[in-house]
Amino acid sequence: MSTIPPRQDQVEDKERRFYVCAPSSIYLQLQQEAIQRGTDLWTLGGSVLRAWLEAGCPTFGTQDQPPEKPSSPPPSSSPLAHEKGAGQ
Repeated sequence: MSTIPPRQDQVEDKERRFYVCAPSSIYLQLQQEAIQRGTDLWTLGGSVLRAWLEAGCPTFGTQDQPPEKPSSPPPSSSPLAHEKGAGQ
């Protein structure tokens, strides 16, 4: 039976390729963006993922629907707004 190898102090951080899934339209947009930036799709995708990880994996939210706007403005925190006849 083999044993668990010990941890290494320095590990080589090699460039690696891996596959991701995205709609064809996104693939095409990334490919076009890579060309405009003078790089290839793999390098651009890796740079985007690295930046996202370094930013703490922020949630960008759904872009399908814009945020709903309230139908009325929020109540005022001003004490004058609550007095009878204020604003008249």
